[in-house]
Amino acid sequence: MLSRSNDQAEHIAEAVFLVIILIMLAGPASGFLMTASTWVSAGLTKSIYQVKSTRDLADKVFESTERIRELEGKLAKTEIELATIKRQARDTNNLRKMLGLRDKMSRKAVAAEVSAREPDNWYEQVVLDKGQADGVVKGSAVITADGVVGQVFSTSEHACVVRLITDPEQKLGVVIKRIGLPGIISGNGPNLAIIDYVPVGTNVDVGDKIICYGKGGAFPDNHPVGEVASIRRDTNGASMQIDVKLAENCFDLDQVLVLPPI
Repeated sequence: MLSRSNDQAEHIAEAVFLVIILIMLAGPASGFLMTASTWVSAGLTKSIYQVKSTRDLADKVFESTERIRELEGKLAKTEIELATIKRQARDTNNLRKMLGLRDKMSRKAVAAEVSAREPDNWYEQVVLDKGQADGVVKGSAVITADGVVGQVFSTSEHACVVRLITDPEQKLGVVIKRIGLPGIISGNGPNLAIIDYVPVGTNVDVGDKIICYGKGGAFPDNHPVGEVASIRRDTNGASMQIDVKLAENCFDLDQVLVLPPI
């Protein structure tokens, strides 16, 4: 009987001890579970925030890109409009100067516009919208208020073809204004025009103005042709060659005056 009581006491003691052990273990375990839950929750919250932030950033980048494209389009349109306005202002100014020049001419002058150019002879010819019906004849001088353009070498009823002063085949009698020295100027395509056979020792300087000789009856006397750009000896050393910057830009022509020969 006493032995059975001892066994029961031992079982009770073991049970109490087991309960104590479970209580001791349950505390840290619940803390670990709470900590893990907190980590997982924080990680999910952070991930959700990062995804949202990335999405917001992508939306802002897209909106900025669209805005930049819109502004670029407006800028391009504005630049085109500005270029058009500048072109119109330049054309109006040129036309005003040529009308003033025509009023001063002692002979008939026909206002014309460049109607065609061919890429193959860009430095040689232009076609004007005036012809025989307007009083234009072969040999007519073609000028602007700024300088000489060329000379008519063929005509039809309502158009004419002009050989430009930049054409190597086009020759023109000129005078170096400051010293009164005559010469013959020749075209040189897109390069500077040339005056050959200038006597060595001639007192010519860079910047000297060159004007039409004007005694042949085609080109007006004293009309601008260009200015001296450089001086050098010919290859044989017997004379000098003068490079001339032309007064008129023959590669960007719109309105011109045509002067039939006297």
